[in-house]
Amino acid sequence: MKRMRILCIAMLSSICLWAAPYTAEIDHVTVFTYGAELQQQVSLPLQAGDNTVVIENIAPNINEESLQISLGGGVIVRQYAFSLDYLSADKQKMNTAALEDSLKQAQDALADAERRIATLTQMQTLLQAGVNSSLTANTGVTTATIDKNLQYFQANALEFAKQLDATKAEKTALEKHIKALQQQIKEVGGRQYNKSGIVTLEVNSPKKQTVTAGIKYYTESAAWTVTYDLNISDLHSPIGLVMKAHVSQYTGLEWKNVNLTLSTGRPSSNNEAPELSTWWLQQQTVRTRNLYAAKNSVYATLGVAAVAEEDADLAPQAASIEQFVEQSEQALSVEYAISLPYTISGSGKEQIISLQERQLDDVAYNYFAVPAMDESAYLVAYINGWQQQQLPDGRASLTYNGTYYGETMLATNNDEARVRLTLGDDRQIKIKRELTAQNSKTSGSNKIVTYTYTTTIRNDKNEQVNITVKDRYPVSTAKEIQVSLGDKTTRATNDDKSAGKLTYDLTLAPGESKQLVLTYTVKYPKEWRINL
Repeated sequence: MKRMRILCIAMLSSICLWAAPYTAEIDHVTVFTYGAELQQQVSLPLQAGDNTVVIENIAPNINEESLQISLGGGVIVRQYAFSLDYLSADKQKMNTAALEDSLKQAQDALADAERRIATLTQMQTLLQAGVNSSLTANTGVTTATIDKNLQYFQANALEFAKQLDATKAEKTALEKHIKALQQQIKEVGGRQYNKSGIVTLEVNSPKKQTVTAGIKYYTESAAWTVTYDLNISDLHSPIGLVMKAHVSQYTGLEWKNVNLTLSTGRPSSNNEAPELSTWWLQQQTVRTRNLYAAKNSVYATLGVAAVAEEDADLAPQAASIEQFVEQSEQALSVEYAISLPYTISGSGKEQIISLQERQLDDVAYNYFAVPAMDESAYLVAYINGWQQQQLPDGRASLTYNGTYYGETMLATNNDEARVRLTLGDDRQIKIKRELTAQNSKTSGSNKIVTYTYTTTIRNDKNEQVNITVKDRYPVSTAKEIQVSLGDKTTRATNDDKSAGKLTYDLTLAPGESKQLVLTYTVKYPKEWRINL
């Protein structure tokens, strides 16, 4: 009889433990720039006394130390535990397929980045070969031609290098993302790791009742970034700014109709201020390495967050999104609480959410030109007081009068009081810089050369324009080399002699032309060869 009684108690305990689990619904998520805090709720019918309940629909990849359980109704939580449970075959198939879809998209983006790297590398080679061919031609190679070719090479080589470094950083970020997705597929889809998160509670209730359990925890499987749309209608109107959040998560759970808070903060597992240690000097063995390999290793550390953008099902937008977004400044971050519910797929697919719309009124427009490098006039917009906007750094797409003009980076962590946006070149402003005079002579042990450049700027627009023109002349790095400006050089607005730069601020009426004259003389030992 006693043995039968023990068996009955064991069977009842087993029924209680393996009863159908309760599903916790996600009602709020705080997404950080890396990671997210999920808040879930579930109704639990409890008997008076001790109860054992199992709660499912918990993310499998949580930080267990962050798990918090709260209950009302005088219920005491005696203990709780997080564990992983095997998924049903259907649920496994669904989660694995979603993650594999994200993996395929990331792999396609990686292949595209590798193709762009190969193309840019080939373009660098062709550029070098073209300049070498021009400089080594048997006829027609003058000092002016060499100078122009070197300037052309410098401008284009720097741009190719910048694009190549950015693409390599994008490739590094994609490789890291692919590795994380592959690991997640292994955990969710593999026979051994085919699991989902569950929480088992041991509680004591003072009476028979139904209570709401709150569950909160942190997971690293989410992130968000910010981008901007800058819309310029004309040069007399404010700039329209739209701030957008790109939210993605691969917890394996669908965040269905949840309220989101986006935070610029980033939780850290190492919340300790650094301590300064002693710097001990010791002899080291110096190892040389290829200069270009060293430069590439430096550039490779400049990580750029790159996520393949997809068409997202946006929540219905109101006349002004700002009435649904509450911005608040916390001790270590800025938060954007959104009162519109959103559904975010757990497969890593990106969701784009509009956060704010603003009019930037304090904007100045001006044309800018550096004819020694490029005989084009670029329209530039200066946004004053950008740091006071209290907006996160992010990429910005530029649109002028309905035409897309590319991307730029809006950053608040610089020392400038304003942000400069280049909108593109205006072909109705004609610029020509020519070598109009050149003289060379020998005086004793020295050689004296004089150059005169004339820059002509013509405004073919039907309205007055303001343009800043920059020019340069050589600066000596040795006492044997003497450089002086000629008397006929046009007086500059700003003459930075230490840097050999001249700045002219000009106003041109419709149809008006102006000329800028630059004459400089260089005196140096005649047996020397210098880079003139």
